[in-house]
Formats: sequence, structure tokens, C-alpha cells
Amino acid sequence: MEQFPASLFFELANYLKTTELEFSSEPRPLEPGALRGVFQKEGQTKTVFEAIRMSCADIGLAVSVKLIDQFVDSAKELATTTDVAAKLSQIREAILLEMEDRLFMYIPSDRASYYDQKELFGKDTNTKFPTIQFDMVEAGNCYAAGRGTAVVFHLMRIMEIGVQQLGTKLGVALASDKNWQPILNEVDKAIKALPHKSSQTVELSAIAANLYAVRLAWRNKVMHPNDTYTLEEAENLIRHVKLFMQNLAKVL
Repeated sequence: MEQFPASLFFELANYLKTTELEFSSEPRPLEPGALRGVFQKEGQTKTVFEAIRMSCADIGLAVSVKLIDQFVDSAKELATTTDVAAKLSQIREAILLEMEDRLFMYIPSDRASYYDQKELFGKDTNTKFPTIQFDMVEAGNCYAAGRGTAVVFHLMRIMEIGVQQLGTKLGVALASDKNWQPILNEVDKAIKALPHKSSQTVELSAIAANLYAVRLAWRNKVMHPNDTYTLEEAENLIRHVKLFMQNLAKVL
């Protein structure tokens, strides 16, 4: 999925229309250098039409790209301002027609920050758990796109890695068990066997509490294929899994 700069395309369309009107307002022979301002604005290193072409190419507007190239290549052959206005109108209409064949999706501002968020759980978590990077980013992307159940799927994969690492840390086998209660029982048993006043014991107890919170948020439903999750539930689970993984990263 490509990020679409809607404001940029609004500005480009506005520029094409305004320039078209300027050249069509008073039909006259095209004077030498009349198109210099169209192609190159003062102080800019990239021409206007290079920017328009690049934006069209980014979202696959192939016909529009060809028309822009033709306009640039044949600029010296244009004889009147009417010719220029006609070319600009052709490009603008082609962009509009081609964009009708594309599906553009809107992400609300309150979820936009989750999209392509490579540090959703923080830098330290990324360093300690490099294998969760894909699922972490995808969990954020799915939340941004409004796909609650897909968020939970990716969080489940992250939790499997976290639980395995926790089991290794405590010296217990948790990796193969899909039921939350036996996992919690083994974690609690292992923590109780540790020195009670140890700072690490306190940290592991907090992690166990986070694991319990994830279990409550999950309610074991994820193992049932017919269950779905709302965005509110997915957001709540993101917070719990993030806290669990962040605290786990501190003791590993």
C-alpha cells in the first residue's frame, strides 16, 4: 500500500488549472521564454513538471506520465498560448480520469501515527527482539487500516516469541502450550522459587502481571477461528502486549 500525498495532488491540480487559465485568457502567439516560468520556478532545482511527473508515476498514472513527457518534449514546437492551454487541459483531465480507476483509502488522524511505525514498542524492544519487527509493524498497519482481528493475529505471533523468551529466562518450557492458564501457572511457580527480595524477582513478577493482563484482554478467544476483534479491543491489546514486551526486554 502506497502513502498518497493528497495535499500535493490538490496543489498540482490547482497549479495546472490556474496555469491553463492564464494561457487561455488572451490567445496570442507564444513569445520566446514564455514557458520558462511554467517549467522552472525561481530558486527551485526541480522543475514543476518533473514534480508532477514523479507524483503521477508514484501511483501508476501511465497515460498522464506520457502526456507530460510529450508536452515537455514538444514545448519548443508550440506556437500559441492556446496550444499550451490545450496541452495543460489534456494532462489535467488525464490525471483526473486515471485517478478514478484507483482506490484511495483514508486513515483517520488518530490512527495515522500507527502506520509503518517501526518503533511501535520502542527501540530497546526492537534491539532485544529483532524477530518481532515484521509482526510489530504489521500490527500497527492493520490497526491504522481498521482491521482489528488482523491486529490480534500479529500480536499473537509476537506474544509467542515473548513467552518463549520468558520461559527460557525462568527455565521452564512454555513454547508448545497454547493455553494461557498452564503458562501462567508455570510462570508463577518459577517466580515463587526465586529469592523474594531480589530486584529481578520483582521485575519478573511485574512481567507475570502483564502476562495476566494480556490473558484477560485476549480471553483465549484468539484460538477460536470464528472470533473477531473490534478496533477498541485491538488497541487495548496493543497496549498490554507493548508493556509486556518492554518489561521483558529489561530483564533479558
